[in-house]
Amino acid sequence: MSMAELRYQELNLMQILDVLRQGGVARLALSEDGQPYVVPMTFQLEVRRTQPVLHLASPAAGRKMTILRGNSRVCVEVERPGCAWFDVVLAEGRADLGAVQEPGVEIRVCPHALSGRRFFLTS
Repeated sequence: MSMAELRYQELNLMQILDVLRQGGVARLALSEDGQPYVVPMTFQLEVRRTQPVLHLASPAAGRKMTILRGNSRVCVEVERPGCAWFDVVLAEGRADLGAVQEPGVEIRVCPHALSGRRFFLTS
């Protein structure tokens, strides 16, 4: 399939929240000195009114935490597959690091930009 054949429609806020509620694996995108770094992570969703907050857990040490302490700007990507389509949600914002508690630290992302698309697979 060529990229020209890929069709999509924008998701509304309720559809975006539905994708996020189904959870699964998110990809946390970070940047260190202009170099992208993407890490798969599990997450939980909290919705405050209509504002989603993504909660991720991480060990307190490691490359991801080193990058976040220097640059808290992140993008979280979540996918939901269907039979003839797949949904993609992007949440851009800043990561807020919680207190270190065993076994790690909580990372909270309150997105300032949220978008979603449903891509249709065509033959």
